[in-house]
Amino acid sequence: MTDDEKLRILSAKIDSFKQREESEKTAQSRETEERDNMNRGMRAGVELLVTIGAGTFIGLMLDNTLGTKPVFLIIFLLGGIAAGFMNLYRIMGNFDSAVGFRRLPEAEKDATKGPETTPDSER
Repeated sequence: MTDDEKLRILSAKIDSFKQREESEKTAQSRETEERDNMNRGMRAGVELLVTIGAGTFIGLMLDNTLGTKPVFLIIFLLGGIAAGFMNLYRIMGNFDSAVGFRRLPEAEKDATKGPETTPDSER
């Protein structure tokens, strides 16, 4: 076997390993994306139910203690619905990672990275 044939065989093996690795990476990224979407959907449903339930509970408690039947129930129910849909908007837009509904740049999200420094000549 000549050196050229050995190199071609080795190159073919390397290419097959690279293709296998790329297919595994795409499968893992697809699974990660599906898992993230499932988590986001579950979180959205739970937060919507909890905010509406909390508004209803607070409204009922205020109505019972103050003797006003449906007034506070309606007010806090509507407030809970509004808060729930605001949370849905934040979750679906992935705005929950930053203050003020603004996405953080990737460098700011990673707390292990220090601030980027610039050379003295650029300052």
